[in-house]
Amino acid sequence: MSLNADFAFTQGSLGDFAACARRFELRYIKRMRYPALEVDDPLQFEERTRQGARFHKLVQQHLLGVPAELLTASLADDEELARWWANYLAHGLIDLPEARHPEITLQAQLAGRRLVATYDLLALAPDGPAVIIDWKTGARVPSQSDLRGRMQTIVYRYVLAQAGAHLYAGESIPPERIRMDYVYVARGGERISFKYSTARMREDEALLSQMISAIAYADGFPLTDDLRRCRFCSYRSLCDRGEAGRLEDFDLDEVEDEAEEILTLDFDQIAEIEF
Repeated sequence: MSLNADFAFTQGSLGDFAACARRFELRYIKRMRYPALEVDDPLQFEERTRQGARFHKLVQQHLLGVPAELLTASLADDEELARWWANYLAHGLIDLPEARHPEITLQAQLAGRRLVATYDLLALAPDGPAVIIDWKTGARVPSQSDLRGRMQTIVYRYVLAQAGAHLYAGESIPPERIRMDYVYVARGGERISFKYSTARMREDEALLSQMISAIAYADGFPLTDDLRRCRFCSYRSLCDRGEAGRLEDFDLDEVEDEAEEILTLDFDQIAEIEF
């Protein structure tokens, strides 16, 4: 069994491959169901995932014109979510261009394949900045070096540079005008920003092209040698790789991004997305 010719790569699928080639094979080629619990507290895990999805929906509704007061009134049943929402209203949209596109998907062509990114928010000003916003609801803030190396940071900036012209008055976006902000609403709206550059874009293109080609022409998909990556893998029981990790050590934001990616992408319609 091999990868479908029309497979669309995302930050999630590339992140899985980078973590463990076998995980990529099981999830995207063999399409295996998840046989194991990801964490030791599945009910709390489910609740946190639900909260994260609800928060993203609230932000989308607000950016599409639903009054903030009306959305705030709907949060009487969830004190923690209400706190995230208040932090978003106070800090989430500071210093952003006025042309804002919530929950938008772009795609580019690379190494003969489609590379797709679904953004929480793109805020752009013609001849000005092009800002990627990604809302995070987790309590843990990774280091700058960790975030800088994530597939999300790499893929999102690259795809915007390659495929965002129709949002930028028809002009290609200079990489130097692109910035990606992670906004941690559970931490008072703390923001971690990453600028882009032409040199970095070329490095990212080489890396992504190499990864896509490696997957497309792989003879096999070996297990990772880093057993720490298995603690939160839902396929670990198929590989006899131990028990579920602790919820408190888990990065819920990664699951939230993956779930949003799956729900947002309509692969029957993706060919209609401009690039």
